[in-house]
Amino acid sequence: MYGFKYIKHNKARFKPNKREEGTKILADFFNEYENQIEGFKGFIIMNSVHDLQETIALTFWETKEDMDKYHKLNNKWFNIITERIKSLFEQVPERSDYTIFNSSISYKI
Repeated sequence: MYGFKYIKHNKARFKPNKREEGTKILADFFNEYENQIEGFKGFIIMNSVHDLQETIALTFWETKEDMDKYHKLNNKWFNIITERIKSLFEQVPERSDYTIFNSSISYKI
C-alpha cells in the first residue's frame, strides 16, 4: 500500500544556531542519494517549534533488514552523512524503529 513498512525515528539535538545548517545537509544528502540507498523510500524532516535545537527526521524503509543495514557504522551511505553532520550535533541522535499501523495523508499542491 505504501511501498514501505518500516520507519526510523531520529531525534537530533543540534548545537546552538546549527539546526538550519544541519537540516539542510541532511535534506540535501537524502535528496541526492535517495535512489542509490537500498530499500530507502523517503524521509520527512521536522523542526521543533518550541526547541530551536531539536529536529526529528523520519526515514522510510522497504524492509527492516535494509533499515538496519543502512544504520551500521560500516555502511558507506551512513558514513557519508555522519561525517558531514556529526560536528553540528550537541549530542548523539536518539534512534528508534517503528512499523506503520495506519495512516491517512491528504496532499495538495
